[in-house]
Amino acid sequence: MRRHRLVHFLATVTALSIALVTLAGLLAGPDSTAAHTVNFLLRVVAVTAALAALIGVLNLLAVHLGRVRHRERGWPYSVVVILTLAGAVTLRALDRADVWRGELRGEMMSARLFEAVQVSVESALAGLLVFFLVYAAYRLMRREVTLWHTLFTLTVIVVLLGWVPVSGTEKLADVREWIVTIPAGAGARGILLGVALGTLMVGVRVLMGQDRTLRG
Repeated sequence: MRRHRLVHFLATVTALSIALVTLAGLLAGPDSTAAHTVNFLLRVVAVTAALAALIGVLNLLAVHLGRVRHRERGWPYSVVVILTLAGAVTLRALDRADVWRGELRGEMMSARLFEAVQVSVESALAGLLVFFLVYAAYRLMRREVTLWHTLFTLTVIVVLLGWVPVSGTEKLADVREWIVTIPAGAGARGILLGVALGTLMVGVRVLMGQDRTLRG
């Protein structure tokens, strides 16, 4: 028991020391010893994160290979994941080897494929979001007609109609722009501030040894 407490105490002291050194290095000049120490620590963190990502990918591959080998439920999806991983790695290797010729010379095909897939998925999710908002407004108004439910429904209608490229809806487009810029922008900033403060508090608890991450 005492040994475990000693290990936890040393882990807490180490974490606090590294945090204080990092903070001092970020506040110090670029040519100071503390700044060089912080740069070294950041390189160590980057290498550790890269190794952790590699281990995670290998673990994911092992899990899906096991599902395919044992023919578990949903194993065709695992085949898709494995093929996608193999294709992405192959394209990245070909990009690094600079094997593309002609019009594709110098192109990063892996990045282009990623952007194409990512944009397609985000567009599909954005299209579904419209139906979710309309259905949510319908469910709210059907359950109970209140001031906030009515305001939500009117906001959804104005924003959706403001995106329609039809003559005569210029006023709605201006109102939609105001809603997106002022209330929605302020709400998004408030959420980001809350996330930042929550992350800061979690970090302080970890550094003080009040979190199970260091206390066990």
